[in-house]
Amino acid sequence: MVSRMNRNNDKISSFQLGLILAVNMVGVGILTLPRTITEAVGPDGWIVLCITILIVFCLTLFMTKLTRKFPQETVVEFSTTLIGKPLGLIISIGFCIYFIIISAAEVRVFGEIAKEYLLFNTPIEVLIITLLATAAYLVRSGIEPIARMAQIVFPIVTCIAIVLILPVLPEIDMTNLLPFFHTPILKILKAIPITFFSFIGIEVLMVFSAFVVDLRNITKHAFMSVGMVGAIYMFIIIVTVARFGIIESTHIIWPSIELFKTVDLPGAFIENIQVFVIAMWIFSVFMTLVVLYFGASLILSRVLKSREQNYFVLPILPIIYYISLIPDNIAQVNDYIDLLSNYLGSFYVIILPLLLLGVSIFRKKKGGKKGA
Repeated sequence: MVSRMNRNNDKISSFQLGLILAVNMVGVGILTLPRTITEAVGPDGWIVLCITILIVFCLTLFMTKLTRKFPQETVVEFSTTLIGKPLGLIISIGFCIYFIIISAAEVRVFGEIAKEYLLFNTPIEVLIITLLATAAYLVRSGIEPIARMAQIVFPIVTCIAIVLILPVLPEIDMTNLLPFFHTPILKILKAIPITFFSFIGIEVLMVFSAFVVDLRNITKHAFMSVGMVGAIYMFIIIVTVARFGIIESTHIIWPSIELFKTVDLPGAFIENIQVFVIAMWIFSVFMTLVVLYFGASLILSRVLKSREQNYFVLPILPIIYYISLIPDNIAQVNDYIDLLSNYLGSFYVIILPLLLLGVSIFRKKKGGKKGA
């Protein structure tokens, strides 16, 4: 039944899934991560990030072990199988709502950034609805075009960002990262959630794995995505703190953007590099929105036993739009994102995969004993 619900062209490789995970994790969080982690632990942010990456690797391993047990099934199907239909459906609907709210937060931050740096006189409502309409078009195309888009966007955006940041490197002062290991261990442990929630997005693995044709390689490529995103975060944190210093890094609202503001390319045909960087970041946010948007519509279609995920794309659009306009300002948006990450994020990234994997292992052992 599940396999018939997947269209013939809706198949992706585990490598493509890895890139989808990567573009989904690198979204809004990269803009504020250097500031928030520096506020918490000063120059030892890289230590916290190293610990976090190891934790995310472990959680990713648990998720891939779980999804490999249920090929061609999303979290909707295998959660109802493992913990019963009523509870499984509640969790699945919650997953859908979670994706919708995160999507709303992403487009609101996009609107605020675009209005502040690019389109000063354009109403934020117009910016948001334009991004949503464009995303809806790609979401309706299916998972394969989304995967192909991720294959294009992630390498290009990453390479361009690295090239543009190279002129900053001669200006950095590595002594700004000293002293090492100065932060008490308890304070470092308390700061782990700050970096951990920058990896929010890895949980879509439990939805998109249903389309993967080579599940045997899913762990390798999921690890690849976590490693790449972790390396990007590490690079941004170290360069930002080394360039601006501890005090200034904690007072800049968008330190990752301001970092590129200091770039000066003599003879370059682009005068304002910062605008170009924001344009590249918008591609990243667009892909994050597309992945979450597709995930929400797919889960809803599976919950309602619909053969077509496309039917739910347009009805979800106004919901995302109106939720995105609820916060009064960007500070409220960040507060809502923190609240969402702390509760729903923790549940769907940590508790749910561990719970479902534990139940599946217990059932297998119980079945083995009965067979004996």
